[in-house]
Amino acid sequence: MLERVRQTIQKFQLITTGQTLVVGVSGGTDSLALLHILNQLGRSIGFTIHAATLDHQLRGEESAGDVRFVEQICREWGIAVTTGQADVSRLARQQQIGIETAARLARYDFLAATAYRVGASNVAVAHHVDDQAETVLMHILRGAGIHGLAGMAMRSTVPNHDDLLLIRPLLEVTRAEIEEYCQQNYLIPRVDSTNVDTSILRNAIRLEVLPFLEGYAPQTRPALARLAEIAAIENDYIQQQINSFTRLATLTISAGRIAINRDAFNGLHPALQRRVLLWGMGKLGLVDHASAHLIMEAIEIAKRGRHGAIALLGGGGSLRVDYLMLFIETEDSRYKYIRSPIPLLPANFTRAITIPSLNTVQEWLLQVRLEQPPNDKSYCKLEIPNGSQAILRTRHDGDVFSPLGMNGHTQKVSRWMVNRKIPREIRDQIPLLVVNDMIAAIVVNDEWFVSELFAVRNSESPIIYFQFLENS
Repeated sequence: MLERVRQTIQKFQLITTGQTLVVGVSGGTDSLALLHILNQLGRSIGFTIHAATLDHQLRGEESAGDVRFVEQICREWGIAVTTGQADVSRLARQQQIGIETAARLARYDFLAATAYRVGASNVAVAHHVDDQAETVLMHILRGAGIHGLAGMAMRSTVPNHDDLLLIRPLLEVTRAEIEEYCQQNYLIPRVDSTNVDTSILRNAIRLEVLPFLEGYAPQTRPALARLAEIAAIENDYIQQQINSFTRLATLTISAGRIAINRDAFNGLHPALQRRVLLWGMGKLGLVDHASAHLIMEAIEIAKRGRHGAIALLGGGGSLRVDYLMLFIETEDSRYKYIRSPIPLLPANFTRAITIPSLNTVQEWLLQVRLEQPPNDKSYCKLEIPNGSQAILRTRHDGDVFSPLGMNGHTQKVSRWMVNRKIPREIRDQIPLLVVNDMIAAIVVNDEWFVSELFAVRNSESPIIYFQFLENS
């Protein structure tokens, strides 16, 4: 088995020469075998291992004894080890999550902290073929999609620590092979008494459900592992499509909100629409609360919902429909137009603007210059006669605007905003640049809309440049 694991490491490029590798060790059969194997391979391949073991404080003296056991093994084998404790029960209560989920999060946070401290970029855990089968079956029972059927990857990132690589060198090895390896090498692992508690779903699947299925289909475990492998390949293709969409679609990401072009989203295949919503929830930290039922309802609302329609996504997240955009957002950010490419002013705002000048406006700077700005940010240039009076303000009742392309004809600003599909909630906050009591430009989404009356026509009037910049 040593040679098989070596081939797996090389095939999937899990470890490179000179690396330091953190190995998660509980003292049980799987992790003890992994530690023993990597300790031997480290000498021949040329990497260093550092063991890490966490007391979850769930089994009293028994779990404390596991930590002492791992420490003793590491001393005997000459392996550096880091130990830790986590009050998993309290973590589960605080975050209102299950004990298993809390233990998993605490364990990966501990492994990540150890990796950062010892300068490791990889973390190894001891999942194997049987674990993969159990995981896939558990995901099936919970109604997972293709990404869930893919199970565990040979290479992934440590949960909540995307800068660390999580590797599973035993993922092509069965539990029976690991047990045989321990016997051959006189390894006597610790036994976790909770492993026989069938009130825990994974234990029930391992001890009851899989043996029952194998009574009818003896190859259930390898078949589930093959399903995971096939699903992983197809999931990778779908993820490539998602990545392409998120790169090319009109899309912005800010704290608590993701904006997606509505037409682009509705043009996707339904399978990709679902995954885009899951992607968005992942970006906002909501994916653990995803519900297949809510996701499908959100897709229907994205297609047919009118402006302002909202679909709940779970975990306080929602999908909100706008004229041109769809917003995936957290509860805290809903209806709050935060710092974005849209400078927004308080309603009824008015301020005189000197030419030239630098003006602090809310969270923005308005630069008024006599020469072209030296950066690539959006700006506008206007022909403004000497001695003109300039004002920055929000709209008034009866305001009219003469947009470029209308041959000097005017249009009510209120109608212009409706035609531009500017959300009703922010129409009273859109900045208007007024020169000599006439609207010279309107700023929406970092885009300046210039009046025909002040467009640059190579006249003798000075050219003035206006630009909003974030006041960082």
